[in-house]
Formats: sequence, C-alpha cells, structure tokens
Amino acid sequence: MGQKCDLLHELEAAIPSLRRYARALCAGAALGAADDLVQTAIERAAAKIRAKEPTLCEDNAARLCAYRSVTALVREKTGEGALSKPSAQHPLIVQGLAGLPFSERASLLLVVLEGFSYDLAAETLGVTRYVLLAQLRRARAALSPLDLRPFTSSDRIRRASAYLRVVK
Repeated sequence: MGQKCDLLHELEAAIPSLRRYARALCAGAALGAADDLVQTAIERAAAKIRAKEPTLCEDNAARLCAYRSVTALVREKTGEGALSKPSAQHPLIVQGLAGLPFSERASLLLVVLEGFSYDLAAETLGVTRYVLLAQLRRARAALSPLDLRPFTSSDRIRRASAYLRVVK
C-alpha cells in the first residue's frame, strides 16, 4: 500500500507540469481541451498504479506514466483533427509549434520545456535516442527562422530593471 500511495502522491505533484506540457503540446487549442486531456491521463495513470503494473517500480514512474498518457491522448486528438489551430493572435512560438509535426513538437517540449534527458524523452515517446535526436534537430531547424526576440538586449535590461524594487 505504501508504494501505491507514494506513486499517487508523485502523480499529484506532477499535475502542474503535466498541464503546462499538455497546453504547449496542443499548441493554441482551447485551454479546456488540454486540461480535459490531462484529467483523462491522470485517471489512466492512477488506474495503472492501482492495478500495480510491474513497470511502475522505477523512479518517477507515476510521472512518466502520466506523460506517456498525455502524449498518447494528444496524438489521438490531433490525428482526429479535434483540436483547434492557433489564430494569428497567438504568439509566434505557439504558431511555430503548431506547424511542427506531432513527434517533433513532443520531442522538443519534453526536452526543452520539461527538462527530460534524451533517454527519458525517448522512452516516454517510445522511440530510440537517435530518432529523438533527429526529431529535435528538425524541430529546432524549423523554429530557428522565427524572430522570437522582439526586444534588443538594452530593451531587455531596461524591462528587467523595471521589475526590481528595493525592500527595506
């Protein structure tokens, strides 16, 4: 019982990062759609934990199970065309992510946004490390022409200093 309880607590702690990942993976779809997918993924992962599947013995097992579920659910929904595309009002990065093939988008988000190692991201997506690296290279190359830096360095310094305040 103790191990199941620990895994369920681990799953609960992963919810905010799962929501962030799902929202980015859906690239511009309604936030409610991403949140619904996360809820379904959490239910699936919790069911696997309660069933005590043998693959849930490793570190971060509940978290990885939830990420796999979210990825599979979003893959299903994007394949069906059920998720809306971003509008011109969305930031350039969201539009760029939406233009990427699903596998490249998921690879990029797991490594860059979620901080997964290459091996862990590859395991989560069910591909080899070399396939993941190729997907990352293509995704980064596709996003590199985007002008994602709207401010010059002096503008960034000026904006950052505006947020600083003296506390006595």
